[in-house]
Amino acid sequence: MHRIERIAGDLLALLKAANATFFVSRVEKKYLLVTKMFDSIFDSGENAGISWHHYNVRPLRLLLTFKLSYLIEETTARAFWKCILEPKETRAREGLVEVCNDLLENITFLPDEGSRKVLGGALEWARDHPEAIQIHVDRKIARQGHFPNLVAFTNLLRGLEELAKRFKRSVARITHDQQSEFETTLKMYHDILSTASDEEIRWAGETYSFQAVKGSTFETKEDNLSAGIQVADVILWLYYQHHKGKPLPPGCSALLQYVFSNGWEADFSFAGVEASYLQQYRPMLEGPIAPEVLQRGQELVRQFEQARLSSMAQYEADGLPPFMRERNSLIQSPEKS
Repeated sequence: MHRIERIAGDLLALLKAANATFFVSRVEKKYLLVTKMFDSIFDSGENAGISWHHYNVRPLRLLLTFKLSYLIEETTARAFWKCILEPKETRAREGLVEVCNDLLENITFLPDEGSRKVLGGALEWARDHPEAIQIHVDRKIARQGHFPNLVAFTNLLRGLEELAKRFKRSVARITHDQQSEFETTLKMYHDILSTASDEEIRWAGETYSFQAVKGSTFETKEDNLSAGIQVADVILWLYYQHHKGKPLPPGCSALLQYVFSNGWEADFSFAGVEASYLQQYRPMLEGPIAPEVLQRGQELVRQFEQARLSSMAQYEADGLPPFMRERNSLIQSPEKS
């Protein structure tokens, strides 16, 4: 800390002179793990035991993800991480069954019957039909996508895209510190996002666009060859100390305050996502519900439950997970509504 404090004044003056801006992406490993677990086990396109709206409607998905976290013990977390990184498909599916059983043992930790029914039913179905859940990927480069630094990198590309829109500029070049293990994967992620279609997609009340940093180039450098990377390393280290609750001396504190005042943050953590969730959805959760809206919602829930039961029965007949079937009118009708 004292070594940074000695140069903090000069570094702050440099940042101000350069009019530097920042985008910081925080990825909490515990929160990342529970989101990976939810996406892997509760995808309604693979798991016929969960209704479409519980996975695809964002406020419901986030709520259930938080509740799932109450079921996860450290041994279960380690077993799941081993499962998604397992190169052999048979072992990955065996690991999935073990994880589902561990989670089901703790299902009574949930205080409300609704969550126990939704998560419990889906876990039982995944445990009994592990062949339908795409828990295994056979390419190492795809498995690397599970790691926190790759999640943070995707967040950073999207953050750069937002910065570019704010300043009405395009991103010309992205320089990343050299990482021999992940360099190929980083380049692949950049290529995918920078060449994706800019078409906006509406899905379950949300709007998505896959394209980011179109036309930019991507390079890696050793940190001793890039002052910019060295500055980023200093800022990230201070940012980490800040989130650990460590007191910062005046110069270091001023540096971090400049970053917060001249930048944006993506906080992929329990606390960050909860704060964002409440800001976005609290009026909907706490506001009054008109009788006709309540009635329409109850009818949609009834339709989704009917579709779930029908999907489970159909799997027993044809062995096809939901995403491999043609979408039927029962599942389409709520989306059209």
